[in-house]
Amino acid sequence: MGTISYVGTKGTHLVRVSDLNQLAPLPLSQDPYQPGEAIGPDDCTTMRTPQGHVRIRGAAATHLGVAACGLLADPLRPFPGYTTITHIEEASSSIYHALQASVRRNVGQLQLSAAYTYSHSIDDASDRSDSSFVNSYNFASNRASSNFDERHILDFSYVWDLPFFKGQGLANKALGGWEFSGITSISSGTPFSPVLSQDNAGVANGISGGLARPDVVGNPKAGPLPAPDTGFPRSFYNLNAFAAPRGLSFGDAGRNSLRNPRYTNFDMALFKHFAITERMGFEFRAEAFNVFNHTEWLPIAGDSGSAGGSGNNTFGSAGFLEVSGAHNPRILQLGAKFLF
Repeated sequence: MGTISYVGTKGTHLVRVSDLNQLAPLPLSQDPYQPGEAIGPDDCTTMRTPQGHVRIRGAAATHLGVAACGLLADPLRPFPGYTTITHIEEASSSIYHALQASVRRNVGQLQLSAAYTYSHSIDDASDRSDSSFVNSYNFASNRASSNFDERHILDFSYVWDLPFFKGQGLANKALGGWEFSGITSISSGTPFSPVLSQDNAGVANGISGGLARPDVVGNPKAGPLPAPDTGFPRSFYNLNAFAAPRGLSFGDAGRNSLRNPRYTNFDMALFKHFAITERMGFEFRAEAFNVFNHTEWLPIAGDSGSAGGSGNNTFGSAGFLEVSGAHNPRILQLGAKFLF
């Protein structure tokens, strides 16, 4: 028996949180920094850009002061004298599309089932605690894959009543009645955003979990990448594909533009029921989790609402885009139960 379905949902008036008292960002036309030109260590002293030696003045000087020179932003905010004002509103939206397929078949004493989902969830805020807005004046720029989005999910399971010692008698009670079962799960990793630890745009956004994002200057999935192995820490992306963002900008690396490693797991179990009397019995079970001892990487990072991880998504920090751990190795366990 098989089924195939399309599933879609639309969410409106969802809750999002932003900084109502963020400074308005500097328009691109007023940015003295050129594309690829980051804020330099001497800019606060010289008030000139490091490469073009362009004079930094007016609104650009104000934003530079907030971003890198220690200028207090509170007198400059829309509501002067106050710091961050947490703004909660029901104005976010989401959409979800999915192709879902499942199949089940019995072959003698063997039961097989499989389910596959190909889906995409998109929103501009994934939950009330989502702090991924780097610019509270441009919510549309935050629209991307949801924090919990998993593009591919495949589950395959089986239960086999082993066809041995099926006859009546001592051999059946002692050696027959075994069942073998298992489940295989494969799923795409959840998305995350590369971020900066500083307010590069000089807007003093107190809600944003990542105050800005780096610029993308290459293909994150292209080399050089380390050779596949089971050791960690290990980078899954090309670190040279990212650079410090253009001065007084939010950076062009999109929200949730990277993915955590996929998940592949095999669990198996062997089960036996020993009937003693009509009302009494004994059960024995041998179970193996991650039976092939396959390395399952922990997430690199996760925005609010998605898988956690080591938080190695801050550009310029040690361990940027590295996996620093793995899930449990193979686990074997035996169980026994007396029924009466």
